[in-house]
Amino acid sequence: MNLMMRVKCMAGDTPLLPREGDAHCCPCCGFPGLEWPAYKNLGPPPWKSHGEPPYCQRYGDASYDVCECCGYEFGFEDNPGLGCQPISFRDYRTQWIAEGCEWFCGDRRPPYWSLREQLKRIGVDI
Repeated sequence: MNLMMRVKCMAGDTPLLPREGDAHCCPCCGFPGLEWPAYKNLGPPPWKSHGEPPYCQRYGDASYDVCECCGYEFGFEDNPGLGCQPISFRDYRTQWIAEGCEWFCGDRRPPYWSLREQLKRIGVDI
């Protein structure tokens, strides 16, 4: 999510979701509405295993976008810099689910949204 999208999201302006076939999936939560790939060479889901962060070592440059659903910032959460611990997609997702799956941009949550279906998109069963 670029800066303008974050401002719109925080201001409550609801941009249209890209069509599912045109979108990129969040590797953390499966949200199909990323404007850009999370990492340059990530490819489409499902993925077998991402390994351990930082993911740029495996997938190339991060987009530094933030998932509108789970709030994972690609390139920061997994590679936060000196003195900070990176967090894997799996650990972030586990924490996000435990805290109630609150959407980063709550006004973008579809009324028919299903966490189970969204996670299936990336090969995760709950």
